[in-house]
Amino acid sequence: MRKNEPSAKDSSKDSPVPAPEVSGRTELNPARPLRGEIWDLDLEHGKGREQCGVRPFLVVSTDALNQSAFGTIVACPITTRERPLFRWRPALVLEDLVPADPSWQAKPNWVATEQIVTVDSRARAKRHLATVQSKAKMKEVDDSLRMMLALG
Repeated sequence: MRKNEPSAKDSSKDSPVPAPEVSGRTELNPARPLRGEIWDLDLEHGKGREQCGVRPFLVVSTDALNQSAFGTIVACPITTRERPLFRWRPALVLEDLVPADPSWQAKPNWVATEQIVTVDSRARAKRHLATVQSKAKMKEVDDSLRMMLALG
């Protein structure tokens, strides 16, 4: 039996009432990340050098995908560990971010564009942390992704 469905013992309800259709980020539907937002994603089981556990990711996919019924987003992990040899990683400084969760302690971060993932946002997105406010910074991320994917 699914959650929110009446049991056979519940004779007071003839049929389940469907949930209202919602779009965007609301209290009823919090896991609809938008492009340029940083979310904690839960990637339970990573193998080898894959990211795993709950960690912050920058949403890089278009909002047409992010808000679709398909339910997936494309994202890149962000890290506080600077790696000088990884020059393609765009840096995010505090001035680039608008905090969404006051409990998140924003620090300088780097976007690991070489570790792109596609995830089910409803199952994996846990908490909206911040939003990148700079269009120039998102262009840097786009340029790095183009280089990683050899898109010219």
